[in-house]
Amino acid sequence: MQQEQLQRCWNACWHRARRPLEGILVSEEQATSIADRAIRNVSLDYEEFPTEAEFTARALEETAEATRQLVALERRTHADHQLHHDPADRRYDRNLNLDRLQRRDPDKGFCDSEWNHLPAILRPLAVATLTRKGIKGPDAEDVFSDTLVELVREREGSGRSPILDPTVFEEIIPLHARIVGFRSIDWYRRRGALKNQPNTGDSLNALTDNPEHGMQFEDRSADPQNNTFERIYKECQEALTAAEWELVFILFVTQSATIQDLIGDAAFCAKFGIKAGVSLSTRRRVLSELVEAALEKLRKNLIN
Repeated sequence: MQQEQLQRCWNACWHRARRPLEGILVSEEQATSIADRAIRNVSLDYEEFPTEAEFTARALEETAEATRQLVALERRTHADHQLHHDPADRRYDRNLNLDRLQRRDPDKGFCDSEWNHLPAILRPLAVATLTRKGIKGPDAEDVFSDTLVELVREREGSGRSPILDPTVFEEIIPLHARIVGFRSIDWYRRRGALKNQPNTGDSLNALTDNPEHGMQFEDRSADPQNNTFERIYKECQEALTAAEWELVFILFVTQSATIQDLIGDAAFCAKFGIKAGVSLSTRRRVLSELVEAALEKLRKNLIN
């Protein structure tokens, strides 16, 4: 991996460490430390450096996880659940104590009093989403109540409740948004979309538990983390060749070059079978077609 590629990766990791997800903001110094450590840790997994896209995706994933772990640890240590919460985040008043929300009594289940404060945070966000989907009034309240139950329902496959997944409180927001999306689908099905075909379609358990099929029903816009490069790369890694990933990565992720820059790079064009003697206009046409084809592959793969 060239020095400039490593620098681009470090910059991406630094920005991801600063804001690993919506609502979290860590200091510049901590972001620097996390980015350095993430790149070093990922580097140790390779005897030879892979493509820039693969390495950066791994490093970003490592960075986001390390930042969440750091925030969770410091909040516990200082008993301050607002620590590292982005002051610009105005979606709700304050974070709750995630450890208490995740505490499960063997007999009573999730019954900590901290749960009394969670509906007030989640309801406005859920109702806004349901309203956009055409579910309003008492129906929206019913769906919202179902989503709270869904947070603690044990999954059939793992026996693990969704509320146990987050590392920091801010992750509950996109987690609950996904559940709202699933429950809204379920509501429309019960309402009559398939009333004449009661034995067709997937159950809610199948939608949320089956790793092969659940994602295709998800409202991806509800979870901003679905749009991160590392998640897209993980889901679509086999959809593109290494050269196609490099093309997409340069143009759309790091934005370190334009098509005009690339058509002037004979060595880069040669990766796609473009001969050195062809005109610049031909290079532009071929690269543009390759970009469109690569983006179409990603689109189809994400839809499926």
